[in-house]
Amino acid sequence: MSNSHFRPRLVLRFGVTGHRPPRLHYDHHEVIKAQCVQLFSIAQGALKTLQPHHADVVSPEEPIVKLVSSLAEGADVLAAEAALESGSRLSVCLPFDEKTYANDFGEAEWQRTKSLLERADTATSLADYPGGHEAGYEMAGRLVLSQSDILIAVWDGEAARGRGGTTQVIAEAVALHMPVIHIDATGKSEPELLWSGLHEAVPDRPSLDGVERAPAAKALPELVRALCAPPTGEDLKDLLAFVQPKSRVEKRNFGWPLLLAFTGAKKWSKLQFRAAGPEESASWLKPHTEPFEEHGRYGERLNGQLLDRFGRADSRANQFALRFRSSFVTNFALAGLAVFLALAGLLFPEIKKLLISMELLVIVLIIANTHKANRHNLHQCWLDRRHLAERLRLLAMSSTLGRLSLRDVEDGTTQPGWVSWYARASARELGLPKAHFDPAYLKKIRDAMVNLIDEQVAYHRGNAHAMAHANHRLHHAGDYLFIGTIIACVAYLAVSFATGKPGSILGVGMTELVTFCTALFPALAAALYGIRMQGDFAATGERSTVIARQLEQLRHALLADPLRYERLAERSRRLGEVMLAEVQQWRLHYETRPLSLPG
Repeated sequence: MSNSHFRPRLVLRFGVTGHRPPRLHYDHHEVIKAQCVQLFSIAQGALKTLQPHHADVVSPEEPIVKLVSSLAEGADVLAAEAALESGSRLSVCLPFDEKTYANDFGEAEWQRTKSLLERADTATSLADYPGGHEAGYEMAGRLVLSQSDILIAVWDGEAARGRGGTTQVIAEAVALHMPVIHIDATGKSEPELLWSGLHEAVPDRPSLDGVERAPAAKALPELVRALCAPPTGEDLKDLLAFVQPKSRVEKRNFGWPLLLAFTGAKKWSKLQFRAAGPEESASWLKPHTEPFEEHGRYGERLNGQLLDRFGRADSRANQFALRFRSSFVTNFALAGLAVFLALAGLLFPEIKKLLISMELLVIVLIIANTHKANRHNLHQCWLDRRHLAERLRLLAMSSTLGRLSLRDVEDGTTQPGWVSWYARASARELGLPKAHFDPAYLKKIRDAMVNLIDEQVAYHRGNAHAMAHANHRLHHAGDYLFIGTIIACVAYLAVSFATGKPGSILGVGMTELVTFCTALFPALAAALYGIRMQGDFAATGERSTVIARQLEQLRHALLADPLRYERLAERSRRLGEVMLAEVQQWRLHYETRPLSLPG
């Protein structure tokens, strides 16, 4: 498959909220519309300027500026018309089905809205509330926020006059660290940018009355760069390695699979010395995305590029995990072998030079293995790609609800790392599903979420059992080695006191044999302990047990909930929290215990 498939297209998504007539006076419509046209044009120019500078990681396709609008009379319609006039694209999110929504308009106003709806790339509508209900507008407003990088707010600066109103939506956007471009609904001032990223020190949860402001037309190009430009430095190198990987045949890695087999954590017949390829990894997610193929361009992208990107991320994460884990198992195994060779000279003094030469070779292999693993940064590569794979897996589920969460702030508002940049760029390309969020569609989403949860529960139950089993076997093996040391010491003392001299066994002096055993056994026990600590078997098993339990509780809640959009969105958010928590815990563990020489 061409690597261009993995280079995201530059897309910037605007949302809009604002007043309706008569609060938005007709005299100001043309000024507001002209200001919107100017903003979209500036954004398009900024994206086109960015593209040639990042041609190695972004798609050569023409950049897209897109507006997400509910097409309510007033600000929504003006912004939508401005977007289309400026050459931008339009996506529509209606708070009710089209027929019901039409009842909120006069005939002439609805014809204007309907003409925009027909020109939109895609349209989504909610179905939980009766026509005109404030909660429907509130939910549509939140969906617009979730779909947007930047919110255009046509606002007169006064307090909210109803649930889900303009002021409430703006306040929520600012608190989410989303840039808001305030267009004065009275037409008296130029648009200005409200954004926590303008602060010298980014506040934890900014407020509407305390957020920094700047002239929008002047600040917009830099804002577009901050949101859409690929990362720099080491992050850029990692991003390039993902979108344009070097062609190589993945070598077999034996350390980790053999350890699991020897401890009984995995059957010998099921051992795999190579990770699954991208196509196989993608096939694991496909049953969860396939039901949404029919939902317009969204369905095509979901089952095309997103599935392929997940497959590459998941496959590469598994490959790096296998290489990293095999590296530390190999290190400790070789360390045990080095001790054996050093002590074997006591038993076979006639070949001591050969044994020392072999020991030296083993030590060189340990150093080379450690250097290679650290040079390739195996643990960081594994965790980054695992993080990306889980972000894309969760995006496949949350995007069916229209939740792209482009400004969720696990990274704050600073330049995101390559994983977050790539996940967000992929989300921008997906956009809105072409769907009416009625009970049939919501049931399809719930079924997909339940199936994913069942799959993850089975994995974590199996993983918890395997890790606990391996930890138990390694722990007991270390105990037996120490018991063997005690037995050797007691036997030596008993023979010495009983006979006056230790004697020999099979021509080998008992003193040398006991010295060999009492030095080797604790060294091997220490190597096994090192494997247990580096592999984090006990904590990994515990985490998988906890995650499986949390997912089962979530599954029960999903099935018990009424089939409503708001409930499903909340459960989707919780699913993301549970599944991403494991990656963060792995990262914390391996950042404090990088691969080093055994000692």
